[in-house]
Amino acid sequence: MNPKVSKDFYTTFFNETLDGLAYCQILFDEQGNPIDFIYIKVNKKFEELTGLKKVEGKKATELVFITNTINSELIEIYSQVSLTGKSRRFEMNIGIYSKCFLISVYSSQKNFFVSIFQDITDQKNIEKNLEDAKKAAANVLEDLQTEKEMLAHAKAKDEALLESIGEGMIAVDIDKKVLLINKVAEKMIGWSGKELISKELTNLPLEDEAGNLIPSNKRPTTLALETGKTVKVDYFFVRKDKSKFLMAITVTPIKLNRKIIGLIEIIRDVTHEKEIDKAKSEFVSLASHQLRTPLTTVSWYTEMILKGDVGKVLPRQKKYLKEIYQGNKRMIDLVNTLLDVSRIELGTFRAEPIETNIITLAKSILDEQKLEIKKKGLIIVENFSKDIPTFSIDPKLLRMVFQNLLTNAVGYTPPKGKIEFSISLENKNICIKVSDTGYGIPKNQQNQIFTKLFRADNVRDKDTDGTGLGLYIVKSIVENSGGKIWFESEENKGTIFYITFPLKKVKGEEDKK
Repeated sequence: MNPKVSKDFYTTFFNETLDGLAYCQILFDEQGNPIDFIYIKVNKKFEELTGLKKVEGKKATELVFITNTINSELIEIYSQVSLTGKSRRFEMNIGIYSKCFLISVYSSQKNFFVSIFQDITDQKNIEKNLEDAKKAAANVLEDLQTEKEMLAHAKAKDEALLESIGEGMIAVDIDKKVLLINKVAEKMIGWSGKELISKELTNLPLEDEAGNLIPSNKRPTTLALETGKTVKVDYFFVRKDKSKFLMAITVTPIKLNRKIIGLIEIIRDVTHEKEIDKAKSEFVSLASHQLRTPLTTVSWYTEMILKGDVGKVLPRQKKYLKEIYQGNKRMIDLVNTLLDVSRIELGTFRAEPIETNIITLAKSILDEQKLEIKKKGLIIVENFSKDIPTFSIDPKLLRMVFQNLLTNAVGYTPPKGKIEFSISLENKNICIKVSDTGYGIPKNQQNQIFTKLFRADNVRDKDTDGTGLGLYIVKSIVENSGGKIWFESEENKGTIFYITFPLKKVKGEEDKK
């Protein structure tokens, strides 16, 4: 803890930053079955969200909670987390309060856990409104193709529905000219419908974080028309009065008989949400920095004892000290990973590109994995082209990419399996492929593989040490280095990850994050 910062500051910051925080102890009967839990410490936000008052030190069954009796499913989840250390996130409708909560449960100590309640009732309502908006807008655009005498009545009806939607909505034709705009969108962007109807939507100013105008060919409406797919982006919108706000934009093509007849653009001001995300990232960074120092100290002293620097260590003592050392090392790795994630989100994750021999780097990563590869009897195939030149990239970050992909391939491939590591040169691009014959990724979860804290259901029981942050970091590094990453996978047959880097100098000069 920073000695210049008071303890009250940390306490206030901790209590006010996390929504609905509750620190609890799970209770078991004599047969070891979970029967109840005690609230040890809760923050003010938890009391506001749940309506429970003065709960600290009380059993859940003593309180009116959920359906007047303690929910057995909730107790079971809490007990599993506290016993296994595996985090859980789930949604629960609490009827007595007419709210939907996202509940995140974490534990690093047996019988104790932290539960964080987040009220997502508004989010669920927004999702429903967005779906209603798409349906209504689809009706509007379809009506435009029908006879004129039918259009007036249908359009008036659908416009009335659109005006009741809480999100901003703009409908455009295939020429990207505005057909409809609701009052919420008008108020949000500062232009009236009269000023925008029949005008090209791409004329409105959108900027990136650096204040650069987004060109027409890269705007979401253009991309949605070209690809025929829904496009989601976040850009800064400049109002008529020159004020700016961060806008979340979702553009969906509307099709009639498989032909695109227009687009629906849903817009939302996410400035406040981004501020909350930033505050949480800063908290993770602050907490991780404070944790790293004592963990490093434990590591040093444990290593000194194991080496015999402070006296002879008995074999039995050495066994337990090694367990302490390895457990502490895993904690340090987790803290470092959390710091990397917070740097990515805060924009302070800097790249320092230099001329790098990628083949030499790849072979050094394979050498690090040799012990585990030999232990599992895996077959390793190296396909490294001889014509690969050195190119400008940050070797430390590229090492993290290779370590994550190869560690996953080795960890999630059964004994006697096969792993292939290929690097080649194609069309002035460095092409990297890491394939395995492992467990694969379930098809219904493949769209989440690069998100934070995600681990596929089929590997959680096989490997309990994963954080679900590795591939999120890999994707961030690759894309911020000017590269691309994608994958192919089939459950129980294996996974192939592909990466390409341009030979030209990648992003990350001294003045770039």
